[in-house]
Amino acid sequence: MINKCSLILPQHLQEAILTHLFPGDGDEHALVILAGVADFEGHRRLLAREVIVARDNVDSVPGRYGYKMIKAEFIRPLIRRCRKERLAYIAVHNHGGTDSVAFSRDDLDSHERGYPALLDLTEGMPVGAAVYARDAVAGDIWMPDGSRLTLAEIRILGANIDRKYDSPREIATGDSPFHDRQLLMFGSTGQARLAGAKVGVVGAGGVGSLLVEYLARLGVGHIVLVDDDRISLSNLSRVIGATRWDARYPFSLEWMPQIIRRTAERFSVKKIRIAQRVAKQANPHCEVECIDGDFSAPESAQRFLGCDFLFLAADSMRARLLFNAIVQQYYIPGIQIGTKIKPHPETGSLEDAFSAERWVLPSCNCLWCSGMISPHLLAIEMKTPDERKAQDYGTHVPNPSVITMNAVGASLAVNDFMMAFLALHGQGTSPCPRRIKHVSRRIVDETYPPDPECSECSLGSGSRFGMGDAISLPTI
Repeated sequence: MINKCSLILPQHLQEAILTHLFPGDGDEHALVILAGVADFEGHRRLLAREVIVARDNVDSVPGRYGYKMIKAEFIRPLIRRCRKERLAYIAVHNHGGTDSVAFSRDDLDSHERGYPALLDLTEGMPVGAAVYARDAVAGDIWMPDGSRLTLAEIRILGANIDRKYDSPREIATGDSPFHDRQLLMFGSTGQARLAGAKVGVVGAGGVGSLLVEYLARLGVGHIVLVDDDRISLSNLSRVIGATRWDARYPFSLEWMPQIIRRTAERFSVKKIRIAQRVAKQANPHCEVECIDGDFSAPESAQRFLGCDFLFLAADSMRARLLFNAIVQQYYIPGIQIGTKIKPHPETGSLEDAFSAERWVLPSCNCLWCSGMISPHLLAIEMKTPDERKAQDYGTHVPNPSVITMNAVGASLAVNDFMMAFLALHGQGTSPCPRRIKHVSRRIVDETYPPDPECSECSLGSGSRFGMGDAISLPTI
């Protein structure tokens, strides 16, 4: 049962819409948004994939009943595309005003005349309309079953996650004595928004455990956490909140009899449970949804699709592939965090050490375009341990890891989430990836130009960009 509907747009599409609708002439203009559809727990999200401009006096002409209308010759091929590609059709025009907007009676009458027929033609895909003012948007969305929903919100994804409504909203406040100093920065409204956030964290190790604690102390209300690993003695120096007994010390020491050591390893505590314990101690009101399994499994990935934001703290190609796909396909923004320490292979001296924080947004900083997903390593990870051994790929060698370097990436990432989610970044801020070079004490901004033929983030035929539920995710 769908009871809520929202529209989500990458920032570049919102800018294209505003440029066309408000060129400065004070007149009415029109366009069409083609959008993917994603449903999660009664919430339908329309994911703006493409904007098709209606040319003035060619496609958008004086109306028979209202001021203007879009010609049938313009609409017809777009409806065919929606039916074939499983997209929603949203007709858009503008009214005057700034922070409040509504459909006219003529607008609503035209919807009632035309949308039942369009629903038949799209064969199960939603159709609807949106009307823009300078700083407000209203929507009338018709569902395949004939029901209608107003747009609860439109969300614009950029360095800030901006929200637009049909009129100014009074947001519930979240006063809390535990967050008194934060309230001095962003107020009780910001605290309430954090309390209503649902954030996904992939990985509960050295970086992930820090992320969970930071998010809980910040006041995030719901965290979805996945990891299938257990704590070990070698993890204790960097996993927040882990105790020696969690690793079943002293029974897990190497000099213990093998049967005792193996039993200790089998009954050591799961990393997700340690993170959950830490989060609940920090914020008893935080709901921590633990997934004891592989992020790449379909049932695990599905549980992240209702999140507002994602953090990737698992350094495997499979995890990067799926994380990137969810961002591009479902428009859930995220940040990938990692630390790399490179000792010299012969002398063991420190060659390089850096922490990385990489924003990934729809059509921006795609991990495929940036080369951060290695097809070669991905193919190796897809093999079984026996296959890797037989083909001489060797065994997994753990990477060096230090908690202070993990903390740099984790704190930058959660800070950027907070600033973006509360729309506190300054105008013109770029969500460029950053690499913090610890040896030289330099911060390097990185740029990843998009590939116009990318199968993930482009508008190319068959790409997953904004397709929502219409295509499958790359799970195992």
